Amino acid sequence: MDDLTKALAYEIKKDIANRYFGFRKRIETDSKQYLKSLEEADKQNLTGVKTDLQRMQCLLAKEDLFRSFLTYTGLPDSIAEGSGPPEGCQWRPLFADLRGEGFTRWRRYRNLVYKVYSSLADNIDHYREIFTRLSEEHEDICGEIDRFSRKNDLSGILNFLREIDHPDDPNSAILRAEGAVFSSGNMEQDLRIAPPPPVNTAMHSLPQLPSLATAKPALKSLAGRAFALLDPIDSKELPF
Repeated sequence: MDDLTKALAYEIKKDIANRYFGFRKRIETDSKQYLKSLEEADKQNLTGVKTDLQRMQCLLAKEDLFRSFLTYTGLPDSIAEGSGPPEGCQWRPLFADLRGEGFTRWRRYRNLVYKVYSSLADNIDHYREIFTRLSEEHEDICGEIDRFSRKNDLSGILNFLREIDHPDDPNSAILRAEGAVFSSGNMEQDLRIAPPPPVNTAMHSLPQLPSLATAKPALKSLAGRAFALLDPIDSKELPF
């Protein structure tokens, strides 16, 4: 009877350990895919936002006017880092496919500001959608880890692993395939599955921009102050 009891207990513990390793492998696979998506999302989808910010920085002509724009929209200063100073604007490559429309130079300039703002709002909306989707993925992974930890006795798994982790025991073979799992020297600590880092460690948390209709008075005010600085420049060099 004792042998049968031990055999049953052993099989139960072995099943728990196998479920643990299977779950861990799945979570590690999901986490790697999440981290890859996170890295690609920030690189690919921030480009449009950065480009529109460079355009707006050029159109507003002065750093303090551009900072006022960031304050109005609630965008963080860090999002504009690396955009370059207004005096270093590369007008032709930045505005290769963009032109202001209107009968006067002022109207063409003002409408170009509105057009760039609309493009920026669209790019930010797309970026925010991806941020939300990846946040949900992160939440799902963390939820799976939490549910598994609550439903499984990690201390029991640890005791089982200690019991069978002997070279002469043929059952210890199930550990050899997973030996790389344990790296810190503290098996109990290594058994616990760490969640991947949250989205905001790699992507910016950007606010939704006010609609163009709402933003027009503020944009028109900033544009009026900037236009006086740009107006003397040869119109052949500018997209308005």
